[in-house]
Amino acid sequence: MSLSLPSQLLLQQNLLENTLLINPPQDDLGHEVSPQWTVASFSYAVQQQYSEQGFAIADICQPPKQTFESIIIYMPKAKARLNYVLDYAINCLADNGEIWFVGENKGGIKSLAKNLKTQFEQSEKFTTGKHSAIVSASKPLAVKPFDFASYSESQQNELGFTMQAWPGVFSQEGLDKGTAVLLKYLPRKVKGRILDFGCGAGVIGCYVAKNRDIEELEMIDDDMLAIKSAQQNIEANGVALSEAFLSNGLSEVNDRYNWIISNPPFHQGIKTHYNVTETFLSQAKDYLKLSGKLLIVANEFLNYEVTLRQHFKGVTELARENGFKVIQCEGIMRKRD
Repeated sequence: MSLSLPSQLLLQQNLLENTLLINPPQDDLGHEVSPQWTVASFSYAVQQQYSEQGFAIADICQPPKQTFESIIIYMPKAKARLNYVLDYAINCLADNGEIWFVGENKGGIKSLAKNLKTQFEQSEKFTTGKHSAIVSASKPLAVKPFDFASYSESQQNELGFTMQAWPGVFSQEGLDKGTAVLLKYLPRKVKGRILDFGCGAGVIGCYVAKNRDIEELEMIDDDMLAIKSAQQNIEANGVALSEAFLSNGLSEVNDRYNWIISNPPFHQGIKTHYNVTETFLSQAKDYLKLSGKLLIVANEFLNYEVTLRQHFKGVTELARENGFKVIQCEGIMRKRD
């Protein structure tokens, strides 16, 4: 692991010990800053990483009761999440404190200083480099109590489900095209114990539980707000025999399933990364029963079949529509001891 460009720029600055770090990337920053910092992350994997390094961990859903002279926010990829983290940070800021926003130039940092002028007495871009910038803001004009529940939005999707989600959660604004294609061509024979990998707000899991003969359904995601959303949607839609929980990839999964179903993530930060999904595709067979099947939807340009054929005897394209393809895998190839 190495340092992201924004992290390289950040480490060139004078950093305070009384600092709250919000939404950091999964890089080596933790090895370079004071272990006295407190970290609040949307990512379970990042939270685990910093916890193992001895950092105090704050709940990203409830601001810590203490205040900080310095708060550093890595720009979230989802624009909808920026106001959330900003309100969170303001509630944690000491009276004489300062908030820094750090991010790559292509990630929205360029116009941020101007946009913050309606919320802070002072805001400015004070340094650039490494194709990144840092914007500072201080003296917020208003502080409203942080109410986690107020950030949840509800919408009725095309499947007839009332789905609630917090900012930046996948499928928050409606049924995405990939998921729609996957569910349109969902095999009738899906049954038994089901795992929804990278569940987002839980659309796939809720649909499968309501329309197929399941014994048990589990939904996992790395994102804190995604799991909060999925848990709420399980309850709101009366989805029985189901639960949603945090997992770094498949790290918290201990069982084997009849089906693993996924619209797997392939974006991280402002760039495209495939590592999380490639790891998932390589490991999925180890969490399937011998007769189990993997079902995914992917963009047409993603050649996941190369990886899948290394682990499954049968890799079949069930459908191709609207720029997406549905792939079913079966016939697990297990390594011999």
